[in-house]
Amino acid sequence: MWYASLAVAMSTLVLIRHGQASLGGADYDVLSARGIEQSRRLGGYLAARGERFDVIVAGPLKRHIGTAEALRDGAREAGLDLPAPTIHPGFDEFPALEILATCVDDLAARDPEIAALQRDFHAAIADEARRGFRRAFEHLFQAMMRRWIAGAFDDVVEPYARFQERVDGAIDALLTAAGRGARIAAVTSAGPIGAAVRKAFSLAPWDAMRATFVVHNASLTELKHRPGELTLTAFNGVPHLDDPALITLR
Repeated sequence: MWYASLAVAMSTLVLIRHGQASLGGADYDVLSARGIEQSRRLGGYLAARGERFDVIVAGPLKRHIGTAEALRDGAREAGLDLPAPTIHPGFDEFPALEILATCVDDLAARDPEIAALQRDFHAAIADEARRGFRRAFEHLFQAMMRRWIAGAFDDVVEPYARFQERVDGAIDALLTAAGRGARIAAVTSAGPIGAAVRKAFSLAPWDAMRATFVVHNASLTELKHRPGELTLTAFNGVPHLDDPALITLR
């Protein structure tokens, strides 16, 4: 049938968000014990389904590479050998940490909204019970991301438009090099996953950014490709995490 041959011709790109990182630890970029377990379970799930990948790439961060290694270990234990990952800088995260570290104080001095949100955040940190800490952080973080998208920090960090172009280019290059019918996995962060969703749906920048806020650690997002068309077929799946304690966002 004509539609069967069309399906075979389509390539598949599976985007995998890294496992939980070590928030609050000495090095955030290293996977936590939970992040390693999430990634190993993902590998076992892929093996159980008989998944194959022609190419696996990973972003350049330690949490990207650690996730790729742990999922390969989990798959190998379940009887599936996956390709070794190739490091691909195009799947690096957007500069959120740099923005928070270098731009908040300067902007707060001339932006009353940011100043107020920063005061609320500092107050939440000082609260011994940390009541409202997450909410205060999210309000400050989202306000800073809106300003990054608007170009407020273009002279300090990678501009939003350049970030989107970087991810678009990485996706296009991977799909072109692999050819029709290929299956590719890319281990990355929530930011590039949001950028890929934007590329598939032509979303407004803030709508794509909002998608990043709900991407689970070690989740699966799938895109199908044929020339001139990129389609989102699955988003943020965690069927391999049957323990609720393993379903995390940070």
